[in-house]
Amino acid sequence: MHSPCEENANARTLYVGNLDPSSTGDPYAFIEFTEHQAAAHALLAMNKRLVMGKEIKVNWATTSTNTNMKVDTSKHHHIFVGDIAPEIDQNALHEAFSPFGEIS
Repeated sequence: MHSPCEENANARTLYVGNLDPSSTGDPYAFIEFTEHQAAAHALLAMNKRLVMGKEIKVNWATTSTNTNMKVDTSKHHHIFVGDIAPEIDQNALHEAFSPFGEIS
């Protein structure tokens, strides 16, 4: 098994999606960094971390609909952030993830 950094050597970005504060669905975001290294570091450091009292899930964002196939994420540069507390907004996510690198 490879680490996220090894598997995703060319991924470089992470995007904070536009989170609607009135949303009633499961909150999530996509974060886009300008460098893969920053995205990989953020993924490793932030996955399962408590943010505003709720453990978030962070992984590479993929568009694959077949979960049985291994997705080549070596060119990916977006990460998915899930299980976000409802009170976390785009600014809070930017503040939490910007220490890892420039967010585009």
